[in-house]
Amino acid sequence: MAQVMVNFRMDENVKKSMEQACREMGLSMTTAFTIYATKVGREKRIPFEITAETPRRPSRPPDLPERREEDPSAQKREQLESLCGEIRRSLTAIHTAIPSSVTGLSMERIRLLCGDELKDKAAGVTSAVRTLFSDRNAGALREKDPDILNEYLDNLADIAKEIRNVEGALIPVMKSWTGGDAGAFVPYEQRLAAVSREFDGLSPVLQRFWASTARKQGSVQAVEARLRQSAASVETAYVRTALENLETLVLRHYDSLDGQTKARLEAHYFQTLDLTLHELAQAERNGEDPGGKAALCLRTINVLSQVISDGGQARRELDQRSLEAEVAALERLAALRGDLPGDMRADS
Repeated sequence: MAQVMVNFRMDENVKKSMEQACREMGLSMTTAFTIYATKVGREKRIPFEITAETPRRPSRPPDLPERREEDPSAQKREQLESLCGEIRRSLTAIHTAIPSSVTGLSMERIRLLCGDELKDKAAGVTSAVRTLFSDRNAGALREKDPDILNEYLDNLADIAKEIRNVEGALIPVMKSWTGGDAGAFVPYEQRLAAVSREFDGLSPVLQRFWASTARKQGSVQAVEARLRQSAASVETAYVRTALENLETLVLRHYDSLDGQTKARLEAHYFQTLDLTLHELAQAERNGEDPGGKAALCLRTINVLSQVISDGGQARRELDQRSLEAEVAALERLAALRGDLPGDMRADS
């Protein structure tokens, strides 16, 4: 299917806000808009309500059921299938743009990667996704750990982004090539070969998802498992050490935190840590200098450690004050009853 370029203007702050939201979901803006366009084309409607004022809830006939919210599993399936479609389109664009005059081992390898190997692997992912979200697996999905499925989605989004980047850089090089040494294509062959290896890493993640069980939100076991999962792909030694110290802190203090602090940690702080660790792991895989990403991870870990420590200390102090108040109240009651001797008696 041919691709077209769509350009339009938007407010800079709106763009930045959307980019941040897409990064947190493991998506690119292109993927997000593609999902939106696909849904509009399929349903023939804007997939959310647009109003100029606060709408009044219309009365519904008793025989019509309330419209259910969209199934999160369906959203995940749509995102995964959209990414697979994006990958196939990019591979087709690269393959069809290769000039017949370009020869050499690197270009032949690129032809095979884009025309066969990577397309076959993308098709395998599509097939796995359809099996995963088939009707017969609907009940089983609810019993699995959704964080592992999010990891699978993030990894596939990284693959789609890298292929898209190769497409954007390689096609102009091929179009401007006038003959001679074809060594300029070697880096692109290496990047596509690395993508092929990343595809191979998707299957173990899906196997971990099938072997997982859903964890109770807010439990120390869930937080511990989340930390270990986020740290699994990180190689920088001092970041892993900091994560081990954070895990020790979680095991020691997390159960003593109040519900509001736990909710804030899980909704914001741990999500930020997941994102920074993901970016560090990606930098490591791409052979980039991980120093800046690692420093950001350490700052996030330090903030988390401080919040958990302060929250645990505050709870212990509150518990201690409550205990002291109870003891003082019992002593006053005993003195009034005459059960305590000497100077501990209440004044008459």
